[in-house]
Amino acid sequence: MGKSFQEQLLKLGLVEKKQVKEAKKEQHQKKKQQTGKKPVAVDENVLLAREAEEKKKARVRELNLEREAKLQKKADDARVRQLVDEHKLAKDDKGVAYRFNFQGTIQRIFVTTETADKLSDGRLGIISLADKFEVIPRNIVEKIRAINDTLFITLNAPTGNDPDPDDPYAEFKIPDDLMW
Repeated sequence: MGKSFQEQLLKLGLVEKKQVKEAKKEQHQKKKQQTGKKPVAVDENVLLAREAEEKKKARVRELNLEREAKLQKKADDARVRQLVDEHKLAKDDKGVAYRFNFQGTIQRIFVTTETADKLSDGRLGIISLADKFEVIPRNIVEKIRAINDTLFITLNAPTGNDPDPDDPYAEFKIPDDLMW
């Protein structure tokens, strides 16, 4: 059997024993590092399984968010119904007709004269809930708008009782007893 290349060079006297030992030591360290850092074989099945699991987790997360949104909407709707039921004012079928715009059509509800004045002044509002119109106080209207601002609510701007000092028609008062 033939001798190694290093042994042949040593026998010919071209290298010293010290150099041969250093070379063997370096080779040994390189082999040791290579065996310690073996490239991890990537299995495609494992990658596909991970991707499928991540997609499944994302889908579950999406479904949970949708479910939570539905539950929140249901809770908000219940809260609005509760506020309206607790604070709605009684209607008077024999009272005056208060007219307002609802989705492009003029609607009317019958209320007392005092309630009609408060509706006109913006102290009361009208909400459409379950195909019924209810009269509720302004602070409740604002709470409902904070919960769900997509509900139909009629709320007039509050009238300021302070007349404008620069108004040239300030001396001509508009009668407030006109009903249409």
